Amino acid sequence: MKSITEVLGSVQMLFDLDFDLQDAFEAYLTSEQKVFLSMLRVIETKSEWHTRKHLRIGRPSYDEQAFLRAFLALSFFRIRTVSDLRARLRSDVNLRQICGFQKVPSLASFSRRLAHVAGTSQLHDRLAGMIHEYRDEIVVTAIARDSTAIEARERPRNKKSDIVPAARSTHRRGRPRKDEGRQPKERSVLEAQQLLSPDAALAGLPQACAWGCKKNSQGNLAYWKGYKLHLDVTDTGIPVTAVVTAANVHDSQVAIPMERITETRLSWRYSLMDAAYDANAIRQYIEQRGRSAIIDRNRRRSGQLCPMEKAQSDLYRMRSAVERAYAHLKDWLIPTKLYVRGIEKVTFQILRGVLCLASLKLLQCCIVPYLKKQEA
Repeated sequence: MKSITEVLGSVQMLFDLDFDLQDAFEAYLTSEQKVFLSMLRVIETKSEWHTRKHLRIGRPSYDEQAFLRAFLALSFFRIRTVSDLRARLRSDVNLRQICGFQKVPSLASFSRRLAHVAGTSQLHDRLAGMIHEYRDEIVVTAIARDSTAIEARERPRNKKSDIVPAARSTHRRGRPRKDEGRQPKERSVLEAQQLLSPDAALAGLPQACAWGCKKNSQGNLAYWKGYKLHLDVTDTGIPVTAVVTAANVHDSQVAIPMERITETRLSWRYSLMDAAYDANAIRQYIEQRGRSAIIDRNRRRSGQLCPMEKAQSDLYRMRSAVERAYAHLKDWLIPTKLYVRGIEKVTFQILRGVLCLASLKLLQCCIVPYLKKQEA
């Protein structure tokens, strides 16, 4: 699979300059560095990073925007560790100039800034700002939603035996006996989420490292230790909303909060999900919002698969957009191994890749075609 960088190639046309961009740099600019510059321009357009104010005590601090650009370079150039990033900045004068460093900070400075930025919502806010800024250029027919496994090197909060699917209950359904009391029916998680704000609903889900279980494409159960990344992606492959939870969170428990977050950023007609999201509460909520939910049916107790109508089946094929987004993320932008611990740092590590993918897809689908039309 080609990376989006190889698809875009050189994007000098994005810079409204009267001189060659190469003249501003000492060394030769590679195509990857040119695309990274264009990506930063998309991310930072009409908005600035929320940087800390200098307290005027002690020596002047490094520019925080330079650190944030360096962290994005960590994902874009597929650099494994922060130590490797420092070595790359020392040897690559162009990358050092793009990030804005005159002197490469120490490893401790990088660690402190990473811990500080990971505790904020800057990447979430920047992703929402990018989508809001280009929402007029994004033509969306459907939103595809799915999750993927994120393995971590932490001690899980649960045991692997805790997530083994329970055997089917032999309890007979129907009216209780005369000597049995009827237990009041509790409100389900999906029903309770509709009464909460999206942030409160997501905060109530498990967030610590845990064992997870999910059926793979072959229908077999796959286990992993770590977290889950949940994505809302347009039919053209642009990530709109990203949420990271513990690995033992069921996909359906994130559907309603993500639907509510995404609807504040874009407008669309169809919500596409697999059988893990097959719940009446999810369907009813989506239909109440004036959209259509195309969700693959779950066999559940009946053991029979209800096929979709042909029109729905054709629309459901667009759900492959979220699968392609995960393929690009895992092949090019998310490290194969996470060397950080805790939900905040893991989320920051993953959202860097999601932010890079969103900016590159905006370049590929919205900005470059528009500029080519103007040149023609």
